[in-house]
Amino acid sequence: MMTKLCFSMASALVFSFFSSSLAAHAGHEHDADVAELEVTNVQVREFLPASSSSVGYLTIINHSGTPATLTKATLEGLERVEIHEHSHVNGMMKMQQVESVTIKAHESVSFQPGGYHLMVFDPQEPLKVGQERKLTLYFNDGNRLFTNAQVVSLEAQAAQSKPSKHHAHH
Repeated sequence: MMTKLCFSMASALVFSFFSSSLAAHAGHEHDADVAELEVTNVQVREFLPASSSSVGYLTIINHSGTPATLTKATLEGLERVEIHEHSHVNGMMKMQQVESVTIKAHESVSFQPGGYHLMVFDPQEPLKVGQERKLTLYFNDGNRLFTNAQVVSLEAQAAQSKPSKHHAHH
């Protein structure tokens, strides 16, 4: 009985996944000019105590010959996500919200400390280290990209952004 129930639930989940994938692509046509995108190293830092914001990092790789412009992001369980960048202005580091980020054809853009990043705000429930949350990226051509963001600690994120002690000289 339990095996049949598990199989039925798994079948329903698979059907649901494929149905939502088809629905997400309904209403627009695919052609040779559509950007082929890949997202890697997706993570969001857990919220620090008494903080209403945190940060997310990722890399978007554009494998196509067409530029892609990211215009919006949402993260499951958060009220708001904004695209930000750090820039140097008059010798000072400044953070500001940007409306979009263009990923040129056959190039990538890394969202990382000191550059582009996602600012995430107002969790509906606490983010816990080890969780995965659905991240949706929206592009100006109407396409959306779905992936999961790994929730990491401040310590883990800091360790990943430090230069490696083992590197090769060229």
